[in-house]
Amino acid sequence: MALRKNQARAIALAAALALTATACGGGDGDGDASPPGGGTKAPEAGKKGGTLTLLMASDFEHLDPQRTYVSNAFSFSTRLTTRTLVTYDSKPGPAGNNIVPDMATDLGKPSEDLKSWTFTLKDGIKFDDGSPVTCADIKYGISRAFSSQITDGPHWPHNLLNIEKKDGVEVYKGPYVQGPDGGFDKAVECTDDKTVVFNLAAPTADFNKSLGWPVWAPVPKSRDTKTQYDKKFVSTGPYMIDSYVADKSLTLKRNPHWDAATDKVRMAYPDKVVATFGVTGNVIDSRLIADAPADQTAMSGETIQAQNIGRAMSDPRIKNRVISGNDNSAWYVAINNKKVPNLKVRQAIQALVNKETYRGTLGGEAVGDYANGVIPPAIEGYEDFKVPDVPPQGDPALAEKLLKESGETLPITMKYDFGNTEQNAKAAAALQQALQRSPNIKVTLNPIARDVYYSTIGKTAAQSELSLAGWGPDWPDASTVIPPILDGRNIVPEGNNNYAQFNDPEFNKGVDEARAEPDNAKRAKLWGALNKQAIEKAAVAPLYFRKANYLIGSKVKGAFFHAWYGDPDYATVSVQ
Repeated sequence: MALRKNQARAIALAAALALTATACGGGDGDGDASPPGGGTKAPEAGKKGGTLTLLMASDFEHLDPQRTYVSNAFSFSTRLTTRTLVTYDSKPGPAGNNIVPDMATDLGKPSEDLKSWTFTLKDGIKFDDGSPVTCADIKYGISRAFSSQITDGPHWPHNLLNIEKKDGVEVYKGPYVQGPDGGFDKAVECTDDKTVVFNLAAPTADFNKSLGWPVWAPVPKSRDTKTQYDKKFVSTGPYMIDSYVADKSLTLKRNPHWDAATDKVRMAYPDKVVATFGVTGNVIDSRLIADAPADQTAMSGETIQAQNIGRAMSDPRIKNRVISGNDNSAWYVAINNKKVPNLKVRQAIQALVNKETYRGTLGGEAVGDYANGVIPPAIEGYEDFKVPDVPPQGDPALAEKLLKESGETLPITMKYDFGNTEQNAKAAAALQQALQRSPNIKVTLNPIARDVYYSTIGKTAAQSELSLAGWGPDWPDASTVIPPILDGRNIVPEGNNNYAQFNDPEFNKGVDEARAEPDNAKRAKLWGALNKQAIEKAAVAPLYFRKANYLIGSKVKGAFFHAWYGDPDYATVSVQ
């Protein structure tokens, strides 16, 4: 995913994702997390009623299902408003990595050659106006992902479905453009109202794992408001929009047409869910630590701020209200290879990065371990290598040597993009100071509003020399990490996720080799080798593998950290 996990995750997977089933590993659910989050203990049963409040620094980047690709919107929407054919199980620990049927009766039936998958809709699945969800609605929703107006979402339908392409671009332009369908009608077929058949470009054994993402969700054609659908989305989940004021608040009320008998995942305990935007992280922490009556039924949508994490983890009365877990994300500085083409300059940046001071501004060890690449430790393909061979504090002397060998005119001026939050600003200042330990590097900070951050740096022409990025796999396999953020063939002018703008022919060839390898263990090693190669070629400067910590009010029950979403799981939360 791009992350909050801040993620705007637009993965452009090649159609040949794998020729055999991929591993279902993923995160371990963080067994060391203190109650009530983490571990493998099932959450306590809740009761109906009340209002759950979610306190957030900024609005969601998108809630339009075909545009949702940031982790906080992903977890919020798929647990509360948007159903898909399959979803991730609502259980603590490793079990959260497993997909289970949602709108579909089962996990799908693949053809013998793995080039088509068939799903049957359950009875009783309806939109919030009471109209039944049909195959045509699912097909129409997917079609929206091909429109140039529906930006920032995943690219899976583009690459997995058997769509005609010319010069690498789909002939089909989505439902708002008249013209040939380029094979889309055959790629998603409706043999009847309840049967959905996906015809794929290549054998794909784990295709059904991608279907838990909202990009595959149904949209009724009659209620499609195009770019305005973000604020007027139609619900299939237990909640629907009551009111939505952009950048201020979103209130969800019960969807009277959601049938609990069709949904074994979402408990839908609260009567209302209110997301309040524009509350700074420090204020959120202060309110939830104080636990005043008005905030006892609130949860934080932001990780605990650095200045508060020590107190939160040391005070037993507060620690008992911390939801914690490894969120499977890697955070790194993307070095724009287009604007910084000199390898030695990029290697100098790697050598100057001080992971210790950067992580220190976020809260130290409690926020995660130092990263050595972009594949997180819980994913097969991770290796414990050290490139470059420098301490976490960096090596300014090595950086100076590399800069002088680069042949560039010194000093070099760069801009650093980051999502403008209180914590990110402090971390950016620490990074700036670390890079400017060399008199030959001058860095200007470029804060960007967080709710448009990834869509902004996703415009390749506008991106600076350096950008903060976070990425987590879209399902437990390195095939959802290396290709989307490092394969040069996935660079696009808008909605780009290869934030390093790294395009190396040798590396791209290695991606193809890894995808084509049918043996799981061998394929994982190939992804691991590419991970190391990307660091050797200084595509990015790794920072840390994130551990997320969230505060909840004392009357919030049933909350736990979901190993796959990397957030608290809203499906089981109640207020008392």
